[in-house]
Amino acid sequence: MSASSRLGIGVIGLGRVSPAHLEGYLALPDEAFVAAVCDIDKKKTAAVSTELGVPGFTDYHELLAHPEVDAVVVLLPHLLHHTVVTAAVAAGRHVTVEKPLAVTEDQCRELIRAAQDRGVVLSVSENSRFVAGYLRIKEELDSGRIGGIRLVRAFIYGSAVAELADPEESWKHEEYGFAAVLDAATHFFYVLRWMFEPVVSVQATTRRWSVEHGVPESEVEDGAVVTGRFANGGHFSIEVALNVEVPWGERFEVYGDRGSMVCDQLTDPVVTFHRNAADFGSPLPGVPADPRNWRAASMHRGAADFVRAVRGGHAPAVTAEDATYAVRLAEAAYRSVRAGGIEVAL
Repeated sequence: MSASSRLGIGVIGLGRVSPAHLEGYLALPDEAFVAAVCDIDKKKTAAVSTELGVPGFTDYHELLAHPEVDAVVVLLPHLLHHTVVTAAVAAGRHVTVEKPLAVTEDQCRELIRAAQDRGVVLSVSENSRFVAGYLRIKEELDSGRIGGIRLVRAFIYGSAVAELADPEESWKHEEYGFAAVLDAATHFFYVLRWMFEPVVSVQATTRRWSVEHGVPESEVEDGAVVTGRFANGGHFSIEVALNVEVPWGERFEVYGDRGSMVCDQLTDPVVTFHRNAADFGSPLPGVPADPRNWRAASMHRGAADFVRAVRGGHAPAVTAEDATYAVRLAEAAYRSVRAGGIEVAL
């Protein structure tokens, strides 16, 4: 396609996360258009295709064959990522896939090689890269304002208990499904790659609160704590709780030897800077409080980045290699869990 052509987007998977992604592409009428949608649920496909006035398919192979589809957005259960992305790349389509890229590092690397051989863009829809508060923190880190990193803490929280108990949400019960480590902690595994020194070791424990409290159908962990060390000697801790009755949110804390920053998506101000132990903090400007829509807004920015990478012929902000690093940390965390929470070197 030429740089002046609009990019035809095919969306594969019309589940809970799809509306925010669709909004992102629909907000770029001069650069892209939704060319087709696909889901195995016939009613869902019919409803969305009718609303958008585009073809709808229940077989993703048919979507990949549609002549107006230049690029695809894969929004499917994790176990399907490798198969569907492989097919999309083989069809010569550019691809962005909801994180994780795949469920193992080996699968991720297979996809990277396939995309390179076919000459298509392969990106991962990792919204953390586009969260306004995290972008602001990255600016401060790059300025050197807080000095060397001593500690990084992250907390992802909300309630998925009803979803884990819902028989219609079967993919969240599968291995590698809606799990606290692979589905949630990977957000901050990516952030570690983006912002900090390489990780040299991890330790992890998980919990299945839902199973222990009346949701025996659930087969995945809904709680996790992952800790580790950076190459420079600093430490990190990532906690995930998918069983707490509060609005979905994230908290991100960065402690340096010359200052610290705290970002909480449910507070106003969103990001606070502390110069030292005596400073109770002041807001960092440029990050409006938006507790209801911060996640969707970051997905919209991610959609724009993918479209502009393809049209402009340059790498996306979130590369497949970066996303593979996040999966590598997830695999190390699971090895730690299986071994009783021991430290696992990378």
